[in-house]
Amino acid sequence: MTNTVFPALAFEPDAQAAWSCPSNIALVKYWGKKAGAVQWPANASISWALGDLRAQTRLSYRKGIQPGSLEFFLDGQRKESFEPKIKDFFQRVYKDDSCSLALREAIDGGSFRIDSTNNFPHGTGIASSAAGFGALALCLADLQQQWDINRPLQMDLASRWARLGSGSACRSLYGAPTIWGLHPNVADSSDDYAVPHTGAVASSLQGWKDCVLIVDAGEKSVSSTQGHALLDRNAYAHVRFEQAQENLSQLLVAFEKGDVSTFMEVVESEALQLHAMMMVSKPSFILMRPGTLAIIEAIRAFRSETGAQVCFTLDAGANVHMLFSPVDENRIVNNLLPSLLLHCQDKQYLCTALDRGPEPLKL
Repeated sequence: MTNTVFPALAFEPDAQAAWSCPSNIALVKYWGKKAGAVQWPANASISWALGDLRAQTRLSYRKGIQPGSLEFFLDGQRKESFEPKIKDFFQRVYKDDSCSLALREAIDGGSFRIDSTNNFPHGTGIASSAAGFGALALCLADLQQQWDINRPLQMDLASRWARLGSGSACRSLYGAPTIWGLHPNVADSSDDYAVPHTGAVASSLQGWKDCVLIVDAGEKSVSSTQGHALLDRNAYAHVRFEQAQENLSQLLVAFEKGDVSTFMEVVESEALQLHAMMMVSKPSFILMRPGTLAIIEAIRAFRSETGAQVCFTLDAGANVHMLFSPVDENRIVNNLLPSLLLHCQDKQYLCTALDRGPEPLKL
């Protein structure tokens, strides 16, 4: 259990929970939703946890005080603009069949204060909503467990609830490679929650790291919600969803066999397909920047010249995730990274391991 520091409270809470949760980076992308439920993915996706890039969240509850009220604080500052979305999230959890009577009574009959902090920039394509809603879902599941000892805290339940806030958040509940969405080659796969990959992962694809190269530290010009909605009328959407399912099948085989070449090829193709779908939507939008393309070209050139096990992926933004094997870490950090930083805003970057999942926090 990790220590943390949250702002002192001016009241004595009736119940509290606190969790740290990582963001994640999808190797096969979730982009597009099925009809019929809240944030069901149109295709299955698989991600790695960004183990060192995390949200820390404390949820404090008071019984009978301003029933139904909620306050959200980010880095100690109240953010009222975030609160409507969080209230919607609480109502979705309230209506979920797995929400206990005790938790429903708390949501109806008391007030909540949420204190959260991220150790990475918000809104720059590092999935801050995934880390934040993952941590908040864990806090709610923790409170439910405190009030009902016959309901142990279950990661699949927290993942299900995290999905109700942000689709990709459901993949942040595990340190192992994590799969979300129905897929014929993944036992127990579900659109409702993510599951850890239980198949073999060869040593050549273990211990990889991610350097997130901050090309643009500002907010994205188009939200993920808007981007997903555009898939509903994208002429290429059906083909994209089929290709994503096939790409996930290829990645699972690459994990088992330790096929690094196929792994890198699929991961890069997925990144470019994601941005291609944005560019052929109506209206279209382009989130890559000149620095994004320069970094992609430099990574590919370095790999071609040296044989290094390094590749890139992208989230729905301008920043580049450089994934690399530990066997090549020294030459990548010493010989490649300095040149890539020339294309980053103020030479900003964040490096992280790809294996650490959520952790409870001491209060």
